[in-house]
Amino acid sequence: MKSLKILTYLLILIPFLMFFNLKSSYGKDVDMGFSIDNGKISHFYLSIGDYYRVPVEKIIIIKKRYPFIIEEEIPIIFFISEYRGIDPDVIISLRSRGYSWYNIMIHFGLYPERIFERYIIYGPPYGKAWGYYKPYKKKKVIVFRDRDIIELANIKFLTEYYHEKPEVIIEYKKKYPKYIEINEIFFEKYKKNTKENKKPSF
Repeated sequence: MKSLKILTYLLILIPFLMFFNLKSSYGKDVDMGFSIDNGKISHFYLSIGDYYRVPVEKIIIIKKRYPFIIEEEIPIIFFISEYRGIDPDVIISLRSRGYSWYNIMIHFGLYPERIFERYIIYGPPYGKAWGYYKPYKKKKVIVFRDRDIIELANIKFLTEYYHEKPEVIIEYKKKYPKYIEINEIFFEKYKKNTKENKKPSF
């Protein structure tokens, strides 16, 4: 009878363990029925995980669980999560209910014009109008579109993680349509510099 109970528990437990049997190496794909690219996307996840101090597996689980979330929205999720100590699932739940990224940030007491102040650069050659003014209680407030928040969150992440100036990231964005590609450029540059620093001197 005892052995039958153990066998029953194992039969219930095995599928559960198989689903969460994540590979520990960050340099490899995590096999959960969701395959990530060995190059640019996985490097983007690595950089985000390192910057926000979260396991890459957690990022992959989120992307698997919520396929409507695009890669470039991930920095926003973990920024809000870290800043306010909120579980990413709560943030994504609001997004799935139709909340804009601007409204989600305001909901948690985060004001984009203050949070991203350093990264909002106006005037040539970097001129870019993020947000628009909207009348509110007899005054004008800045409202940010989803794309504005995505742009600014990624500029903030790449600027701080790679210790680059916002202007540099914005310049790269003119040449490369996705921040995943920009991350790849700096990721490769960082790897190269790391290897060179490890070379023995004679």
